[in-house]
Amino acid sequence: MATAKGKAISDPIDLVLALGHEIGNLLAATRLHAHLIDADTTAAERSKIAATIGELSSRMGSLLAQIRPLVSPVPDGAPKVDPLEVLDGVHRGIEESCDERVAIDLESAVGLPTAVIDPEPLHHILLTTIYQTLEESEPDGKVAVAAFAQAESVVFTVDGESECEGVEGSALAGRALLHAVADAILRPRHGQIAIRSRGTGNRVELTVPAVRPERA
Repeated sequence: MATAKGKAISDPIDLVLALGHEIGNLLAATRLHAHLIDADTTAAERSKIAATIGELSSRMGSLLAQIRPLVSPVPDGAPKVDPLEVLDGVHRGIEESCDERVAIDLESAVGLPTAVIDPEPLHHILLTTIYQTLEESEPDGKVAVAAFAQAESVVFTVDGESECEGVEGSALAGRALLHAVADAILRPRHGQIAIRSRGTGNRVELTVPAVRPERA
């Protein structure tokens, strides 16, 4: 499958199958953590296990939510959303156990142009990007989320402290799968995903179109 620019997009069915495999792995990890709870498990250990299960469940939910926009036609007349609402939704949607490691800069989205994108898939792409970045980080690694305006677009950024290798040509799993799914969802909606090295870590940029300002 290709866009007007000729760059191939992964087949949606291949992506759905790969998502199913990824979700299966997360489900297996959830069951493993659940089996760690027994009569000898301390309250602190149970709390930590519960937090991990919550994160795994949230990740699975966001991966499942991306199947619909993958296999459905792009609707005419894309909805519009305030970038501040997008970041606020992510702030409320991320698991509480991640709060100390994830800094979401709501102020960065104040006054930005309105984004022209269905907010639901964007929300889940951002969540999965955050969780993947956390997974690739050290246990105490931090992730920063923000937004800024660029030309006639709004860019949502997820900064991590770890360097990850390129995803082009990689097997459809982990970072490569999330990148391929985001690309397949965003590009038909005139958006894009990019990963950039910042020297101290990687930045994922999700660029979506914005409402053009009225000319005087």
